[in-house]
Amino acid sequence: MWPFIILTQLLALMSSVLFYWFFQPKQRLAKAGLFLSIFIINNVFLLYGLSEFWRERFHVYLVVGILQGFMFYAALITAVIALVYVYILKQKLRPKLIRAVAAITYIGIVGLAVFNAYSPVVHRLNVTTDKPLKRPLQIALVSDTHLGRWFGNRQIDKLVKLIDAQNPDVVVIAGDVMNDSTDAYDKTNMHAHLSKLTAPLGVYATLGNHDYSGNEVVIAKAVERAGIQVIDNKSVWLDDSVLLIGRSDETDPARPAATELLSEVRADKPVIFLEHSPADLEQIKGLPIDLHLSGHTHGGQIFPLTILLKWFTPLVYGAKYSEGTQFLVTSGYGIGAVPFRIGTRSEIWMITLQSVQ
Repeated sequence: MWPFIILTQLLALMSSVLFYWFFQPKQRLAKAGLFLSIFIINNVFLLYGLSEFWRERFHVYLVVGILQGFMFYAALITAVIALVYVYILKQKLRPKLIRAVAAITYIGIVGLAVFNAYSPVVHRLNVTTDKPLKRPLQIALVSDTHLGRWFGNRQIDKLVKLIDAQNPDVVVIAGDVMNDSTDAYDKTNMHAHLSKLTAPLGVYATLGNHDYSGNEVVIAKAVERAGIQVIDNKSVWLDDSVLLIGRSDETDPARPAATELLSEVRADKPVIFLEHSPADLEQIKGLPIDLHLSGHTHGGQIFPLTILLKWFTPLVYGAKYSEGTQFLVTSGYGIGAVPFRIGTRSEIWMITLQSVQ
């Protein structure tokens, strides 16, 4: 906890210095007032967030903290531009112009982060299997919707429209359907919107760590009332041709090993394994699983986490084939705790599973 609090104060100090540079206060009282105001505002939001640690109130502070972090990004970019302007282009330093560039850069970073979060794209992946299939199976993969304060009915409607346009046979959701609770979901009647998500062979979901937050029973019931079948530690046959297996999140104390869920596997039928986290990829590869689908990582969501997560996660984002299994980790459709993405973008995946025969 203390390292985090120290970091928040360093952010406030950085913000104070940048505001001082930008506004150039002349009087001593104005200078002191600027620094004091920023520290007070920062710590009011911090105390508000810590009153509900890692829940909705804390997420509000994270938004404030990340907006301060974006100021640091803007300052670095502005410094580079200024150096190029003065030392390479041999132009005279113009402080007002540099401050204008800083403001435009900051607005651009925030605008891009919000755009990436709320403007989803559709990616495609073709997967082949040597097992016979009557016809290709079209699968829509969604993950990490995190329905809550920052992500609601408009985003659900967009999701339904995007998926309907792809005409999938089945839709699968790889966890974190809700952002810790159903409070915002119930308050804004998201049920009426989520229940429009349909597919000929059904819509299936596993729960993620934010679903297993003490409210997993309530969340599972809400999801199923919307017509989405929760398949944690269950399996279902799709068109009697493909076995879809779901597993609960690693935060579930009763979570079984992957091998315990393979009793219905048949040598001549493709197997899809759906779970929230890609943490067990080393244990999954080599098992009779054709396609493994997961999310959880958000692809890092915000630079530099997009790079740092690669040190801790077997596969942070994208597709990878290993020992007979095609793995796919999506960065997710939603946004998690904060409505920003830098270096990633909200997305869904359309996967075509087809036989080579």
